[in-house]
Amino acid sequence: MEVSHFSSIGFEIDFQNPAWMSTLTREYLPKCTASALSPRDMVCLVKDPSGSELRLALRKGTKNAAELVTLNPGFDGESRVEVDIAADVSDPDWKPFEVAMTARFRGEETPLVFDLADPAEAASLVPGAKVTLEIAAFSYAPSLFANEAAYIKSQDGSQLYYAADFFIPSGMYKASVGGLIPEGSKLPKAYADFAGTVLKAEFRTNAAGGGKFWWTLVRTYGGSTLDVVIDPTTIPGAPEVGSILSGRFWLSARLAR
Repeated sequence: MEVSHFSSIGFEIDFQNPAWMSTLTREYLPKCTASALSPRDMVCLVKDPSGSELRLALRKGTKNAAELVTLNPGFDGESRVEVDIAADVSDPDWKPFEVAMTARFRGEETPLVFDLADPAEAASLVPGAKVTLEIAAFSYAPSLFANEAAYIKSQDGSQLYYAADFFIPSGMYKASVGGLIPEGSKLPKAYADFAGTVLKAEFRTNAAGGGKFWWTLVRTYGGSTLDVVIDPTTIPGAPEVGSILSGRFWLSARLAR
């Protein structure tokens, strides 16, 4: 099964199988809790004790039957990031199911962009709001280093060295300069390149999804912490306290509780 953001939290969804959609609705719709976004639109949440979440986006269609529009993974963890909200930068074609926001780290000029795990929280994230977020980071190909010394040594011969807590909002740059915004588009993507130190690590089982994954709490830029979730097939060993994780990550956020 291919690596995906879903496999990073233990949801084993075989997108190569032509019947994946019917299989998914059969397995997960009976387990989910629905909440309305509008008279026509709702999300149905599958929440596992491991912290893994799956939201099915449903829209009332013909004869009032619910039709699957999209689905998104999420994770409920321990991270804390203090930010000042800047703007809603969502693609209007995907609202109200997918909401993207820009913000700045509190007291800093460094920006970031993230998708909301729960689109219903958008009403609380108005420009200028000062909030504390939980942010989960998903990667297709994270890099793992035993410690900071190994991380620094891996950059030998590079013209530019990256700190062990660097953070670059790569989703806010054009693809032509190494970012993720396609040419012709002005909408940023909820991605960042960063490195951080592992503070906690646990190998978890997603009972609802059938798979296993690594959860790590990682300290990065400015002392902020992120929940980094990892498909175990993408790293050579176990992340340990004090090791360094780095890579390009999709960021999924929620209001901290």
